[in-house]
This record gives sequence, structure tokens and C-alpha cells, in this order.
Amino acid sequence: MSGTLPAGATYVGPVAAARAGIGVVGLEHLHVFELVHELRTAGARVVAHTDGGTFAAEFAGWLPESRPTDRNGVLSDPDVELVVLAGVPADRAGDAVAALRSGRSVLVDKPGVTTADQLDEVQAAVAASGRRWWVLFSERFGVPAVRTATAMARSGAVGRVVAVSGSAPHRAAFASRPAWFADPARAGSLLVDLATHQVDQFVAVTGADDVRVVHAASGNVAAPELPAVHDVAELVLEGGGARGFHRVDFLEADGFPAWGDVRLVVTGTEGRLEVRTPILDGVAGSPELWITDAASHRRVEPLDQRNWADELLADLADDGERLMPRHHPVVVSRVVLDAQDRAVAWSP
Repeated sequence: MSGTLPAGATYVGPVAAARAGIGVVGLEHLHVFELVHELRTAGARVVAHTDGGTFAAEFAGWLPESRPTDRNGVLSDPDVELVVLAGVPADRAGDAVAALRSGRSVLVDKPGVTTADQLDEVQAAVAASGRRWWVLFSERFGVPAVRTATAMARSGAVGRVVAVSGSAPHRAAFASRPAWFADPARAGSLLVDLATHQVDQFVAVTGADDVRVVHAASGNVAAPELPAVHDVAELVLEGGGARGFHRVDFLEADGFPAWGDVRLVVTGTEGRLEVRTPILDGVAGSPELWITDAASHRRVEPLDQRNWADELLADLADDGERLMPRHHPVVVSRVVLDAQDRAVAWSP
């Protein structure tokens, strides 16, 4: 049974934006293709990219019009307004600081930073330059069901939010990942990396700026060949009058017909929102949103189909906050870094 968006949770169409010039620094994660594709769909044009990295050849073949160069070449190009970063996670903060100091705004794949010192350096560069630093949390901004659930929760569709729970199993595929992935000092920990999605969703759903880490744990339970890599972690959060219960892992079984069975449940005083992936005849569909309230249990349609890049490019043009508040990626980063500092060993 289908339903419509409750009052207050409105669908907003794409925001028109000029053809902003973008440069790409760091081609170490496949997310770079998603980021650039959505920006191009929204009207941006790729001007230049760094010519090294795991996916440099694929990127050059995909966008031959983009000029290959080094980082300084990207940052000195007068046509580049926005710099997209998808390098080794530990290098992203340094690249962001360099881009901000050159007068460019930055969009970085998560995690945006891997240490508290890096976050401080980025914040200082943002303050000095007056430019923007966005971190793209694709498990919300790239999933219409999650974006819609967030808007509905904030609008009071299920009353006052009291709990947010999220599980994010991912397929490990360790053999196909680059060598840096096995080094937490370069890749960031499981909490700092994957749990950014969970913290982003908790902050967005609750509207909380002051989030406390109640508990965190992390460990290696199924990858003895990679002892430094943690493949399961959990955290409990508190903020905005709600609690968050979250688990991330690299334990998704190969039999699941997608990269991971990611779920979100928002419990309120007057109902519940659930995001889940439908499986029909062994094929995974697009994540669906269901609401349970006093009236019924029903699927929500239509979903928020906006392209996040339309909003980002509009914000780039007028320094707005359509996509996210300026402080949002800082809050999320602080929480996951605190969770990592507090994490105890995973125990059965």
C-alpha cells in the first residue's frame, strides 16, 4: 500500500546552477565517479584532474576533456571553483587545506578527515579563506528514501524522535581493495570511515548539534589475515532528546544481491519510519521508506528525488546552506573521531 508525504515533508525540485568549473584531486576511491557524475548532471564541467592514483586511467578515459596535471596545476587553474577530493583518506585534509588556501571551495568524499588535528587544520583554513568545506555522506544524500525519512522525522511525522537505529553491513571484498585500505593510519578506522554515515543520519534526523558518544566498540572478528583492519563496530549516541544505536561492519554475506543490506529505523512518540531494501526473486530493488502511525502501515511515495549536486552548486554560487549547514560535517567528524578515541575492544 502506498502513501503520500505527510504535511510538512515537501518535495522540492532541482535548483538551477551555473556551469561551475571543478577540479579533481585524488583518484583513489570509486566514489569519485559518483561525485563527479552527479555534479556534471547538475551542470558543472570538469576542468582538470590529478594524473596519478588507482583510478587515474579510468577517469582519463571517461572524461578525456579534463586536463591531467598535478595538484598545483589543479589548484592554480583559474577556471576551477570547486575541488573534489577522493584521495587516500589520510591525505584528504591536507588536500582540502591547500585547496581552501588557494581560494577554492571543497567537496570531499567521506571521511573528510582521519584525526582531530586534521579537522582543526581544515576549520582554520575555512575560517581564513571564507570558502566552503562539504563532506558528501552518500548513504543519505544519494538515497531518496533516507532523505525523505529525514525530512519527515524533522517535520514531526512520527511525533518527537526518541530513537534512531541504523545497521550498515558492507561486503568486505578485501582482495579487490587498494593496499592503503589495510592500513588504518591511511584509511581511517571503521568508525571514522563507515560510521560517518550513521552519525550523519543521527544528526540530520534529530537536529542535534551537541552529540555525546555513550559507547563505542570495534574489532576484527572474521579477517585474521588483516589483523590491523577492524570489520565490525558499534556506537551508541545521545543528543537532541534521542538515542542512536548503530552498527557498521564488513560482514555482508556474498549471497545478498547488493553491496550491503543497509537499514534505518526512526522511532517517535507517534510512529515509526523504516528504510529497507526490497528483495524480489533474488534481485535488490531501490531502498523503500515505510511509515507506521495511528492511521496505518504504508509505503511512502513520492520520495525526495533531488540531486544533491543541484543544491551544492547553488550553495557554491550564493554561499547558501541548502545541502547542509556549514557546521554539519564538522559535527559529524568530531563525533566519529571521539567514538574512535573511546572505542573498546569488540567482545562476544
